[in-house]
Amino acid sequence: MDALGTAHPALIFLAIALLPLVGVPASPLLIAAGVRMGTARGFALALAGLIVNFTLGYWLSRRWLRVPLSGWLTRRGYSIPKLAAADEIPFILLFRVTPGMPLVVQNYLLGLAEVNFRRYLLISIAVQSIYTLGFVWLGQSLQQSSAWKLLLGVSALAALGLMIALLRRWLARRRAGAVPEAPKE
Repeated sequence: MDALGTAHPALIFLAIALLPLVGVPASPLLIAAGVRMGTARGFALALAGLIVNFTLGYWLSRRWLRVPLSGWLTRRGYSIPKLAAADEIPFILLFRVTPGMPLVVQNYLLGLAEVNFRRYLLISIAVQSIYTLGFVWLGQSLQQSSAWKLLLGVSALAALGLMIALLRRWLARRRAGAVPEAPKE
């Protein structure tokens, strides 16, 4: 993290674009972008890196890693879901708003599910831009040793977590309501 805090912006961009593809958590990299570049420039750079990450992760899992990843999942008793077009948006949204799920898992599973790339990318950008802004802001506030900005950044991330929990609950209720009840005998 110390090296990234003083690194050239291109190195931070490459770290955000590539390292999460092999399981490195994205949040420390996003914080480093805020430490190094401030909120506005750090956010732009981090979001650009994430767009490259989303694109590479999707196509890697959909094309080149499909066979080994599918085999690995099958050996563990999992199957890759086949989704109807109407189910893709809630599925992508649910994956993107689930806290704690690594970015590599999100990207690869959504690619394996062969969701529409345009939907995948647009929803991913919309959801992850909120996370990205919070983490970059947190990084900038750490750099400036600004207690109020740090508190605001942590509060924004906590509020985001609450909003995500409410959204997940709403999606679950909506999904449960879409399933018809079994006929009574």
